[in-house]
Formats: sequence, C-alpha cells, structure tokens
Amino acid sequence: MAKLAYVIPTMLALFLVCNTMALEPSNSNNTEVPWYGLVIPPEPYDGFYIKVLSCLWNVDLSCGLKIYEHIFDESKILDDNCCRNVVKLGLQCSKRLGLALSLFEKFKPQKALIDRMSRKTYHECNARKL
Repeated sequence: MAKLAYVIPTMLALFLVCNTMALEPSNSNNTEVPWYGLVIPPEPYDGFYIKVLSCLWNVDLSCGLKIYEHIFDESKILDDNCCRNVVKLGLQCSKRLGLALSLFEKFKPQKALIDRMSRKTYHECNARKL
C-alpha cells in the first residue's frame, strides 16, 4: 500500500504533463511551461488522486493546455471540442481538477481564481448545449 501512495501521484503528474503538453516532447524541458519543476503535493484525503485520474480520462490531450490557459485568462475562449470535454468532465470533476491544481505551491495564491474559473468554465460550456 505504501508503494501505491507514490505511484498514484506519479501517474497523475505524468498524465497532467502529457495532457497539457499535448504530447509535444519539446516542451518537457521548457522552463516557460507552467508545470516545469513542480513537486506533486500530498493528497488532501486518501483516494483524491485516484478520483482526479478518473476525471482526466475525459479530457482530450489537445484540450488540456487550452483549458489550463482559459482558467488563467478568460480571453482565451475554448473551442467547441474543448468545451464538450469540460461538460463531459462534469461539475464535480471540474472542481476536483481545480483543487488538484491549487494544491501545488506555485498555484496556492490563485486558489480562489482557479476555483471560480473551474466552476464558471463548466457552467459556460454547459450552457452552450453542444
């Protein structure tokens, strides 16, 4: 069980990085990307990262970075495909992914923004009725 505590966060990190990189290996060493050098924080409760991973399976690789960018810059409008991904996630997963992001030390100061934009993005995409 102790090994699982390390495997799940590692899998989450790999999935998040691959997802947001949209499988562009050239970005992996780029210090300008938001995930560069981040250390995975501890789970807020047991099983949290397993729930986050199950949410991530609903996001297309090409949409990960677009959704991330929209959370921090509302002017970056999500296309219909990525909006469908957000709706497919559902509100609970959208909030859960926002919480996962805000656990990172780098993003803690923006926790309120991440939470607000995660919810707002879901509601806006859901209202499009795609």
